[in-house]
Amino acid sequence: MVTNLVAKEELLKVEDLSIKFKSGKKQFVNAVSHVDFTIHKGETLALVGESGCGKSVTSLSIMRLITNSVGKIEGKIILKEKDLNLVSEKKMRSIRGKDVSMIFQEPMTSLNPVHKIGKQISEVLKLHTDISGDELKKQTVEMLEKVGIARPEKIVKEYPHQLSGGIRQRVMIAMAMACNPSLLIADEPTTALDVTIQAQILDLMNDLKKNYDTAILLITHDLGVVAEMADRVMVMYYGQIVEETDIKTIFKNPQHPYTIGLLNSIPRLEGEMDSLQPIEGNVPNIGEVTKGCPFFSRCTHADSRCLEENPPLVKTDKGHSVRCWLYINEEVLT
Repeated sequence: MVTNLVAKEELLKVEDLSIKFKSGKKQFVNAVSHVDFTIHKGETLALVGESGCGKSVTSLSIMRLITNSVGKIEGKIILKEKDLNLVSEKKMRSIRGKDVSMIFQEPMTSLNPVHKIGKQISEVLKLHTDISGDELKKQTVEMLEKVGIARPEKIVKEYPHQLSGGIRQRVMIAMAMACNPSLLIADEPTTALDVTIQAQILDLMNDLKKNYDTAILLITHDLGVVAEMADRVMVMYYGQIVEETDIKTIFKNPQHPYTIGLLNSIPRLEGEMDSLQPIEGNVPNIGEVTKGCPFFSRCTHADSRCLEENPPLVKTDKGHSVRCWLYINEEVLT
């Protein structure tokens, strides 16, 4: 699904984002390093990569859910011309749920098990609007109807454990969309759901995007979901963006060896394959790589320079950038 982004205004701009976690009294390790990206109104930007590469941490930093007790966020996160890194916690509470919302990876652990569904959705409306009483109950039921839940009047009186995984995820989407946020962050929204329910959730998110012009930051490792949902794609590895381009180009002309490896590891219906082509090894642990390209030990194109220096992000074509020494003669992005 591709959205026409011509004349679409900039909604979120992330500049030089670095996220560091404490590893001792005065020591920090980088989980995300010098990340830049922009999301426009009504656009879906997919952030893809293996587990442990920094995708979810990036989303938590936008929501300002990384506390000073465990780490620190550096750089700018500008939403509607406000730098979220500079606003007070009180102001941030008024922004979460209203201007930016998040669908978390596992609804069973995100929903409060001791409160009924109706109370949890109405809480969002009470915090960000002036409605109360019967109107509050009415809008709570309407939100469940909008996300395709049958018998919403009954569901509002039930607890999370009484619902199926698909219904719980729809409830999470209803909570996230209750105040029509400009930006919806979806962290692995279809994880642990069967294929039929996955398709329904993706269709629902596309409908909400179309009806409310909501921008979506989609975090996933499933390239099938990316093909279905995204307008643009960023590939992340070891806390860095290694490739960024539009959805058609990432499948037709991937450039970074890691992106090519991800695509080659997908089972295909056409043609015959004796075996899949996995990417050997694992993403390094945080703090393990201190110099050179973090993908060096897994890359089939690596040479001595890759071991010594981390390549810059370079522009290889209009709207296409990649972090690899194979393309170093191209325009360096600063």
